[in-house]
Amino acid sequence: YNCLIHFYKRSLMSEPTGTPSGYTYYVVEQFVSEVLDFSSQYGSDASISYTAHNIVGRPTKFPSYGDFSQTFVMRDYGPWWRSSPSGAVWRTPYSCPKPHQSRAANFIDVKFEHAVYPFRINVYETYNPGGLVALWAGDCQGTWKLLWDSSLSPTVQGQVTSQQPRQFSPPIQATDFATKQLRLEFDQSHLQYYTEIDAVSMMGTLDPVSASAKVASMLPEVMSPLLSRIVKRKLHIIPHPRRVVQECANQLNRHALNKFIRDHMQRERSPVRDNGYFDLLPREVILDIFSYLDISSLLRASEVCSTFRDLARDPFMFSVVDLRQVFHCCSSATLAWLLPLSSKLTKLDLSWCGSYGNISPASLAQFITAVGHQLTHLRLDNCHVATTLVLEAVGTTCPVLTDLSLANCHLLKSPDFQALTQLESLISLNLYRTTINQSCIISLLCNNRSLENISLAACNNINGDEVCLVLSHCQPHLHCLDLWRCSTLTGRGVAALSSCPHLTDLDLGWCLNVQASSGALVALTEACPHLARLFLTAHRQTGDRELAALSQLTRLAQLDILGNRNVSLAAVSDLLASVPTLTLLDVSFCEQLGEANIALLMVQYPGVSIKWSFTDAV
Repeated sequence: YNCLIHFYKRSLMSEPTGTPSGYTYYVVEQFVSEVLDFSSQYGSDASISYTAHNIVGRPTKFPSYGDFSQTFVMRDYGPWWRSSPSGAVWRTPYSCPKPHQSRAANFIDVKFEHAVYPFRINVYETYNPGGLVALWAGDCQGTWKLLWDSSLSPTVQGQVTSQQPRQFSPPIQATDFATKQLRLEFDQSHLQYYTEIDAVSMMGTLDPVSASAKVASMLPEVMSPLLSRIVKRKLHIIPHPRRVVQECANQLNRHALNKFIRDHMQRERSPVRDNGYFDLLPREVILDIFSYLDISSLLRASEVCSTFRDLARDPFMFSVVDLRQVFHCCSSATLAWLLPLSSKLTKLDLSWCGSYGNISPASLAQFITAVGHQLTHLRLDNCHVATTLVLEAVGTTCPVLTDLSLANCHLLKSPDFQALTQLESLISLNLYRTTINQSCIISLLCNNRSLENISLAACNNINGDEVCLVLSHCQPHLHCLDLWRCSTLTGRGVAALSSCPHLTDLDLGWCLNVQASSGALVALTEACPHLARLFLTAHRQTGDRELAALSQLTRLAQLDILGNRNVSLAAVSDLLASVPTLTLLDVSFCEQLGEANIALLMVQYPGVSIKWSFTDAV
């Protein structure tokens, strides 16, 4: 079963909140019943290994520690993904100010059977713990409440150094609404290897505990405009009597009253607006200062005075807009507010935004239609309001678009991508885990002859060999190519990539039909001397001949040969000695190497992060 629920009474639950101890609450403990959405998974949709679905139900591996295929695993870890050539294109945020809290790289949305007011969340980590950076509660209709962020308790995050399983229970804030939806955000850039999550549990009360939650539970589902404004300003919550008395004392004492009188008289004598020293600064200088504010801080600054409001609404402040950092409050109204400020907008990131009904496809299509003629970069990763209507707007109104990312927009149907074939200026295209079909991708490749970066990872409706043949004829400037888990790729397609000599980043991980006997990998290595990152994960037949060819790459920095059965210790040692630029080498589950030998190589080559994974006994 997917969910375990315990009902029991606890009269002591009310003591920390000040509620009379005689009141009894029903406390529910439950595990995940459904996965709603996620940004990345190591496993394949056609498999059960390392997939997001493994987070459903009770822990199956905890408290064991090690690499287990029955857990949820994401694709990246450490600093290497962002520092790679492809990471600079797809994993690096746009160059605009970011909020102080950590920007998550991945997320997973999970659902529970019963809506509760949570007071504890347990995350069962069975391998390389410490990737979780934020917890959000949702109402499945687009409303989000931050429960915990790593910046709220940095000491808790900093304690993660030991390599052992962990049941992580961060201190969370109370919610005003009952929730059955959680979003877990991850940043694995400081971890040395993949983090693995076995399960997530949530404990909460069926009835509200805090005063604000009790008041919220009594509000009608459909509120009048006046009541909505009262609730938005939190005027419906009566503060504690002691706080009321204290505020009266602060505002009605002699010093405060005299200050109020002086300020009032000053305003009557000087009706002309006085901005103090800001009037002495050139507008360009103040705009430059404001350019260091993230979008949330910019909005708060605009509420200070009319001068700040005018400066904060300058179109130059909105040439690059990253709404992913405020996904929790991004809605159709946000796009309507942004539209008149977007005359200089060129880069827009709407990743993670609008799901669960906050943004309508019509409003997004209307916005793109209005600003599309000037957009050069557009990211819509996990933006599930990007429907056929939106893609048609992108295809018809974005003639100068060079960078487009639709990663994990898996709800789109194959024919929906036909609208994008009108684009002709693309340089970077990310279609990770989408349903694009063969005819659409071939049209895109033929119509955009300047493509340099392409991700077709986990795209199950394409023919890998045919795609590579088209790339060899149409894309001579190709730099980065991600064909991870492309089951239709064989040695024929890999050999065709030899006609792309400028390749620097190539991911062929889990392309299980590439036979080493074809000699395609050796030919590719000889034809592409600039390769800096190469992933050959689970290429079972790759052996010493291929490693000898790789030893000639003078710029190789990252190499993944996890699961290669025929690689010998001598070949790996020669590779390490021949390639001084190497910084990452994953040789996990390479049967001929041995843990003791790998330990010696780690000591001998301290500048290379050599990965050796293991599976603990259950």
